[in-house]
Amino acid sequence: MMNFSQFNKHIFGNPLLPKKPKVSICVITYQHEDYFEKCMESILQQKVNFDYEIIIGEDHSTDQTPNIVKKYAELFPEKIKAYVRTENIGAKFNFLHCFFDCRGEYIVHIEADDYFTDDNKLQTQVDFLDDNLNVSACFHNAQIIFEDDTNREAVFINSKNQKVLTETKDFFVEKETWFMATASVMMRRKYVESLPEWFLECKSGDIPLYVILAEKGPIAYINKIMSVYRKNLNGQSYTDNIQSLNFINNRIYMYSKVNEYTQYKYVNLLKPILTEYYLLAISCRENKSYLIKKIIYLLKAYWLTPPINKKALFLDVKTHILSAKTLNQYLNFRSYLNRLFGIR
Repeated sequence: MMNFSQFNKHIFGNPLLPKKPKVSICVITYQHEDYFEKCMESILQQKVNFDYEIIIGEDHSTDQTPNIVKKYAELFPEKIKAYVRTENIGAKFNFLHCFFDCRGEYIVHIEADDYFTDDNKLQTQVDFLDDNLNVSACFHNAQIIFEDDTNREAVFINSKNQKVLTETKDFFVEKETWFMATASVMMRRKYVESLPEWFLECKSGDIPLYVILAEKGPIAYINKIMSVYRKNLNGQSYTDNIQSLNFINNRIYMYSKVNEYTQYKYVNLLKPILTEYYLLAISCRENKSYLIKKIIYLLKAYWLTPPINKKALFLDVKTHILSAKTLNQYLNFRSYLNRLFGIR
C-alpha cells in the first residue's frame, strides 16, 4: 500500500468534514489562479441529497492560487479539506496523496482548470451507480474548450456512437486511447483503495486507472454533457512528448505493466501499441545520432510484430534507420550494383 502520510503536514486550517461522505471530489491545482474559482463554484453549486467532501491539493503555486484555496477552505470548512504545499511535490504525488485521502463511497477527480456545467452532475452519477451495482464507474460527455491560440471551436469528446459500456479492451484500440474527460468520471472507491506500485512510475495516470477499474466491471456512459475540459497552453503537447526517449520508455513501461496486470489477456491488442512506441523511440531526440540504438529499437519492435515481407523490412529501414544522406548513398550504391550485374 502506498503511503503518502508525510504530506499530511501541508494541511491548512481546521476542516470539519462530514463523517460519512457519499462522494469525495479530489481537486488538484497548480498555477490556476485564473481558473480555480470557476471550478470551485461549479462544485459548491451542486444540488445533492447526500454529504460530500472536497479534498484539495495545492502544489506550491507561485501565483495567487494558494491564497484563493485558503479563502475557500476558510469559508467552507464543513466541505473542504485543503493541503497547501510549502514545497512542490509534483503532480503525481499531489494527486495520489489527495486521492488516497478521499473517504467517500465514490470519487471524482477534477483538475482545477476544468469545471462542471450541470448542477445535477454529482446526483445523476450517484443515482446511476447506486442503481447499477455491476459497473465499476461511470462517465459522461464533456465539452473541450481550446485555449491554446488555435482559435478552434469547442467540440464534444464523445460522439453519438459512444459505447454504453466500456470494457478493458476498449482502451487498447490504439495508443493514447482517450475518450473520457477526467472530471466526467465517478468511480467506486473500493476498487481503487490500493493501487499497484508500478502505477506510481507511470506518467499517465488515467489509462492505467481506468484499466484497473474496467477489470472490476464495465465503465458505463451517461449521455449527458456535464463538464468542460480546458485545453490550454499549460499542458505539454503529445507532439513534444514523443520526441523524448524518457516519455516513450515510460509509455513502454506502462503498457508492459498493464499487460502483466491483466494477465496477458489482451496481449494481441497491446503488441501493436508497444511496437509503435519502439518505432517512435528510433526517431526521438536522444537516438537521432546513434545508429546502433536505432537498430536495437527496430529489433525490439520486430520481436513483437515481425515485418510481413522483405519490402516492408526495406521500407522500415528506409523510414526509421537511414538518414536522408545515408539513404541517398545507399540507393546510389544499390543502383550501381544493379547496373554492374544486370539486376532489374
